[in-house]
Amino acid sequence: MRKIFIILMICYMGIFHIPSVPQVHSNEKLNENAISEFESLPFQVVMDKTSLETGKSEKVTCYVVSAVDDFSYSVFAENGKISNKHLSSFDYSRPREELTDTINIECTDRTTGREYSISITLFFQTIHQQMS
Repeated sequence: MRKIFIILMICYMGIFHIPSVPQVHSNEKLNENAISEFESLPFQVVMDKTSLETGKSEKVTCYVVSAVDDFSYSVFAENGKISNKHLSSFDYSRPREELTDTINIECTDRTTGREYSISITLFFQTIHQQMS
């Protein structure tokens, strides 16, 4: 009976990807604000990626949607331009010459102090691809 229980536990751990318990030494500190791999983000960024990537639009408004009431965020783009940053929205303008860009958003839950990062990668079509 004990062997069956052990086999079932091993199968359960393999099916549900239960992470091993980290060992903490006395000189190491746990990051209390770390996000578990199974925890969902309380933030989302809503934007029309398709119109940017296909070239139908050069600029879109992006909305930061949050499951928490008291939050702040910072945003930057590697190649494009961020403008009109408000409490829960910002405008993104695609770069003229680049074919890719990444928008990085860092959100902070002010109640808990936890920080979350979101990256959105964009792949733009060339002029030749748009004409086809």
